[in-house]
Amino acid sequence: MKDTNVTQKSTEIKKGEAHSAKKQISEKEKLTAKIAELEAKIAEYEKALTEAEEKFLRLAAEFDNYRKRREKEYADIVEYAGEEVLRNILPILDDLERAFNNTSGDQSLREGLELIYRKFQKTLQNLGVEPIESVNQPFDPNLHHAIMTREEAGVAPDIVLEEFEKGYKFKNHVLRYAKVVVSK
Repeated sequence: MKDTNVTQKSTEIKKGEAHSAKKQISEKEKLTAKIAELEAKIAEYEKALTEAEEKFLRLAAEFDNYRKRREKEYADIVEYAGEEVLRNILPILDDLERAFNNTSGDQSLREGLELIYRKFQKTLQNLGVEPIESVNQPFDPNLHHAIMTREEAGVAPDIVLEEFEKGYKFKNHVLRYAKVVVSK
């Protein structure tokens, strides 16, 4: 009977160990599956994080470009704020120049107009307004507006022959294009 008991106990122990081993293998498989699931989630989160970082960097760069563009626009507005006023004053300067050039007879009137004309030009020059030199210069569509062409003996093509209306620059902008006659 002892042998049977020992054998029975031995069999039960072996069954228990087998069951325990199966249970350990089962738990090991569950843990391995759980680890694989967590690693997949980690990979998914890392991908989402990378995409979010890239999106953030693009957005930051776009905002920086926007900020720089706005600063430049604001600086241009401040620098060229009086451009429209100056553009509206130029016809008055033209009229003053015509009056000065067409006064004959009264020398004191001529001197007075010349004095006013020079002061006006000096004030505009101090503000950054400069006349565009045109006559005998090569035609430049960025500075001149050709209203006529004319053949002139001994003059190369695309040279400004005559100026109908003087052009002006304000700092780096053309305030008014010079209206000119260009050689053919």
